[in-house]
Amino acid sequence: MKKKIPYGKQNFEVIRKQNYYYVDRTEYIEKLEKLDETYIVFLRPRKFGKTLFLDTLGKYYDINYKNKFEELFGDLYIGKNPTPLKNEYYILYMDFSGIQTENKDILIKSFKNNVIVYLENFNSRYNLKIKIEKEFSEPADIIRAFLNNAIEVLDKPIYLLIDEYDHFANELLSFNLDLFRNSVTKHGFVRKFYEEIKKGTKTIIERIFMTGVSPIMLDSLTSGFNITKNKTTDINFNKMLGFTKEEVIQLLEYYEIYSDKLLKEMEENYNGYKFNSDATETVYHPNMIFYSIKEYLSKGKIPEKIIDDDTEKYYERIKNLFEFAIFSDDKKEKSNIPLKEYGLRRIIGDKLKEICEKEEIFINELATKIYSDYMPNAKEIKSLLFYEGFLTLEKEGIKTYLKIPNHSMKNVFLKFSEKYY
Repeated sequence: MKKKIPYGKQNFEVIRKQNYYYVDRTEYIEKLEKLDETYIVFLRPRKFGKTLFLDTLGKYYDINYKNKFEELFGDLYIGKNPTPLKNEYYILYMDFSGIQTENKDILIKSFKNNVIVYLENFNSRYNLKIKIEKEFSEPADIIRAFLNNAIEVLDKPIYLLIDEYDHFANELLSFNLDLFRNSVTKHGFVRKFYEEIKKGTKTIIERIFMTGVSPIMLDSLTSGFNITKNKTTDINFNKMLGFTKEEVIQLLEYYEIYSDKLLKEMEENYNGYKFNSDATETVYHPNMIFYSIKEYLSKGKIPEKIIDDDTEKYYERIKNLFEFAIFSDDKKEKSNIPLKEYGLRRIIGDKLKEICEKEEIFINELATKIYSDYMPNAKEIKSLLFYEGFLTLEKEGIKTYLKIPNHSMKNVFLKFSEKYY
């Protein structure tokens, strides 16, 4: 019986135990563990396998999964080459993708409740009774008290996994820049929360792995949370997420649908992503590959709609971020638009037009931190398009360019930008 296609699946244990196809990425567990850095930030575009990899880390290092190690990892790279730290941590997992952002009170309450839920899950999974101070109003106070209480209870350190760390920040930037600034920058409650996590690394938190799409909050958190190392563009991790051409061929051959024509169509639509300009190999978008194989097996041809509905809706929402920056005062006459804001509109509009016409744009270097107490500059705008997956890195001689990676992103980008110029 053929393995099932794991389109949209993000639970490593489910994939391994329920006969889903799995492309082995566990060699990177070893590579990450060998790094000098123990607090890592790793960014990739939407639906690129971040959550699945985070879950894989969790199952590998979790003390609760010691008895399941052979079943889940035995035939994989890391099962044959286990590291010294396997099954040596309590895993504290948090996901900030579901935070409500309508206003300040709702935002704080939602963030707080989200933190409490994951702390309760932690207690439940390990059958612990670490006190959670739910009556505290500040999320920072709750996490500080919990970590201090955990020191007295746990016999091993914590590995903190944070998924979608920037999701609610992207939401805020699309409609409420002031709330973003008040929450994340300076003395905002989000920054205070991460300050407490930093304090926790001195006692009970030994390792951190954070994922997201963009470095949208990294600048704002820097002084309070300056312990992380951003490995997003590290050439050694260029292929950690995404599929190589060889892996796509293996997939097509496994499902007995390989043809030069189909491979070419997938290459044109889903390949082209490079996260370091010196990398010699590009990668395919993994979720789109599984989507297209699923559709092909069902209909006998590559789908006419080359991007699935969920991903397309996400890129529609991303437009709001730029719309807010450019058209927040759309109904007013140009003369009434603040000069600073109008200048930003011109910058974004000019850059989008250049990309649409040339399908590439020059950049001296990527911005590693985007947005804080100021409006974005040209480098940050171009970099944000890279992190979101609209553009990818290319190098010609000593010059680095950002270019549209494939047809699917070209189509999305043209729809995204046509009204702006």
